[in-house]
Amino acid sequence: MSLKRWLLAVCMIAAAAPALGQLSAPNDVVVLNSWRIHAGDDLNWAKPDFDDSGWKLGESPTKNTGLVFDPGFLWYRTAISLPASLRDRELAIGMPPFDEVYEVYVEGVSVGRFGHWTPSPESPFDRNLTFPIPPGLIKGQIVPIAIRRWRGAASTSLFPFYSFGAARFSRAPEIGLLSTVLDRTKLSIDSGIVRNLPWNLALLLMLGAGCVAFVLYSAQRSRVEYLLLGIFCSGTFLAPLVGGMLASSNSVMRRSWAPVLVFAVYALLGATRVLFLAHLCPLLRRLLEVGAAVQLLFGLAAVFAMATQGTFTNAAFFSVSSAVPVLLILLAAIGLLLERKAGSVAIAIALLIGQLTDAWVNTISHFLGVSDLRFMPLGPVSVDIRALAEVVFVFVTLSVLYIRFRVEQLRQVSLEQEMASARRMQEQLLGGNALHVPGFSIEAVYRPAIEVGGDFYRTVSLPDGSLLVVVGDVSGKGLDAAMLVASVLGSLANEIERSPAHLLEYLNRAVAGKTGGGFVTACCARFYPGNRVVISNAGHISPYLDGREVLLENGLPLGVSPQASYSETEIQTESAITFLSDGVVEARKANGELLGFERMAALTTKPAAEIAEAAQRWGQEDDITVLTVARMAAA
Repeated sequence: MSLKRWLLAVCMIAAAAPALGQLSAPNDVVVLNSWRIHAGDDLNWAKPDFDDSGWKLGESPTKNTGLVFDPGFLWYRTAISLPASLRDRELAIGMPPFDEVYEVYVEGVSVGRFGHWTPSPESPFDRNLTFPIPPGLIKGQIVPIAIRRWRGAASTSLFPFYSFGAARFSRAPEIGLLSTVLDRTKLSIDSGIVRNLPWNLALLLMLGAGCVAFVLYSAQRSRVEYLLLGIFCSGTFLAPLVGGMLASSNSVMRRSWAPVLVFAVYALLGATRVLFLAHLCPLLRRLLEVGAAVQLLFGLAAVFAMATQGTFTNAAFFSVSSAVPVLLILLAAIGLLLERKAGSVAIAIALLIGQLTDAWVNTISHFLGVSDLRFMPLGPVSVDIRALAEVVFVFVTLSVLYIRFRVEQLRQVSLEQEMASARRMQEQLLGGNALHVPGFSIEAVYRPAIEVGGDFYRTVSLPDGSLLVVVGDVSGKGLDAAMLVASVLGSLANEIERSPAHLLEYLNRAVAGKTGGGFVTACCARFYPGNRVVISNAGHISPYLDGREVLLENGLPLGVSPQASYSETEIQTESAITFLSDGVVEARKANGELLGFERMAALTTKPAAEIAEAAQRWGQEDDITVLTVARMAAA
């Protein structure tokens, strides 16, 4: 379908109503409404003198729109009394969209064929056609006409291939003046495009909804339902667009790989819809996820049936694959109703409306013998009740998701404000450290992985000229870890005179029952005047001296056991000692390679800022704390 044809169709809307009225047959056209029909295949049935009185009477042959039907050959025969005004004139037969392969005979002679019979019956997608009748072929007033038709086991009259509308609407075959039949064939094509505009508008709305869903997902990547809705909506637009282009080509056979692929994508979109509903319905998520996989399986089996034309495969899989989505959508609606949330109930109602419209079109209307409301006239266009239901579902669902998106955004802003407050509080707590102590050179670097972290350090200058250093790490991240850090530093403020081991024992009792199942690692060191250093460790990384780990007896982390006790190690050194958190050693590259202890040991001879920067460049995954203490030479 060319862009020119589309623009022409849009321009025709205003003037289409009078044009559509011309489809009633003029005097120079005879509509062929009454036929005799017989299954099977015999070329003798095309002969003018063949007796078809034993054949079943039927209406005009039309395209098949069902999923399951008897495949094979069908023949149609009729005879008309040619009006005197049409005798000895240039005539033609106008054929409606008619699947799949067929051939038209007038006076026993073939005047036109759609598709080919050998090596096996095959055709492009059906379309409105005009077949000229050779001059002199019609010899009398009574004109016998026959149609030989073949249908495959699986229908290809599926919406993804008829979204343009040019071949979606059926009509009866007709015979008349060549110029008139040509005009009416073109009119049928153009009016079909115009009549189908509501569906195409619905598809454009689906594309817009898909774009909005993708935008929502780009802002909140954790919400997979936005991504699934975007895929479903945009795919629902793109699959018919591609399918319509394929169907308008004379060179693309309807069972070639390209149409089969489009149908496979359409089957995938059905499973994507159920998967989207599964994410909206946490009560039945697992069941619906399994159902989505089952629907995809049967959908692909239906695709296989379409491609291979297996009669049993088609009947079995098309029947089941059309029933499975109904059950799953009803299940999703029930799950959403059970949530008792306004938005979920609204989506459930929209789903039920959609299922009711499908049931009306496919079952209820036929049972009651009333209109199925697929082609409700509205001026020059036709409105399909299913298109309305689809638009209602998407509009309601997108509205609910957008409201939830805004609520989530407001909650996120509130959380960010709380995190910023916690960060300021943590900076104030860490800002109480004494970094300028006579006789010592102290360098400290703290790089949290997120707004607030679980690492902490404290340096305190004591009255006897010694320096107390505590470096620790709370398990976990975020506000909970930050609050526990505040609790540890608050407890530490009152007991700085204790020895390292007794200080850790005190902190262990102070945090008991406050860790929420976690723990706190800590290393405590006291630097006395001269070169004496006393160190005690509670599950933390040991400090490093001259690029080597200081060997310490490692006690339990704080908060694990209230009765834990800790030992002390005394060393004599005038060299710098480096304290680190595990965020340094656990820095990880994109390929999964850790910084590791060996590389970290080599880094510990460098200034604290260089160590932290090296760990960040390697790939920060946890809070990074580096603190170095060096004795200053006496003046």
